[in-house]
Amino acid sequence: MSRDPAKSRPLSENVKRMMWLERAAPRNQNVLNAQRVWTENDTIYCHKQANLFMEAAAMGLPMSSFVPLYMTSQLAGVIDYNFSSSNGAGHGLSELLKIPALMQNPRSIIESLYWIEEILESAKETDNKSILLAHAYEAERKHTPKALLALPKTENNHVDELSYAYWLGYIYRCECILHDESSRMVYSAFTEDLMRKAYQQIVSGPMMQRNLSDCAKEICADLDRLLVEEIWPQRKHRKYM
Repeated sequence: MSRDPAKSRPLSENVKRMMWLERAAPRNQNVLNAQRVWTENDTIYCHKQANLFMEAAAMGLPMSSFVPLYMTSQLAGVIDYNFSSSNGAGHGLSELLKIPALMQNPRSIIESLYWIEEILESAKETDNKSILLAHAYEAERKHTPKALLALPKTENNHVDELSYAYWLGYIYRCECILHDESSRMVYSAFTEDLMRKAYQQIVSGPMMQRNLSDCAKEICADLDRLLVEEIWPQRKHRKYM
């Protein structure tokens, strides 16, 4: 695909500042940090996205290309909305996108993601993207995107890569929920290469022996600390400190 999702519209400085303040709150007495009440549904949402990422890896899609495409996509934005704590379970998702049974299995989501990107890639700046997608669906139904036709015939059974993909999807959704942020916002802070390095460190440590659902919030806290204390200061975000 010619459109590079990693080059999506950058976050505004105000959004970056709010993201920094949210993560810096435990160390900043001037910032009120409201404690997020974790629910059983939140764990289910993390598991759903983890399965989505693992399915993508099983299909043969490398996380280095799938993650930026998914995390900055319109589809992820709709999923963010439906996974939000203020909106409950993902009711109405298929109606919003006019793609039936979208949430029934991860492969449907992945196929829809690439189908949407294929349609938007050919759109003009003045086109109404929602109407364009609706007309495209009514005209031809959802076909298999060209990007998926080139995938291997057999599924990828590489256990380590599947485990990493599951972990990645779970932690990304956990970050979104904990900070009430969109996928695009979270991805702007934690790119796939950074997350892979973090995962490799965890694999060699004692945390790997624990259930992901039990330690996900600790992992997110460690990532947030890394972002606030090391990564963003190096990127000249010191003005927020």
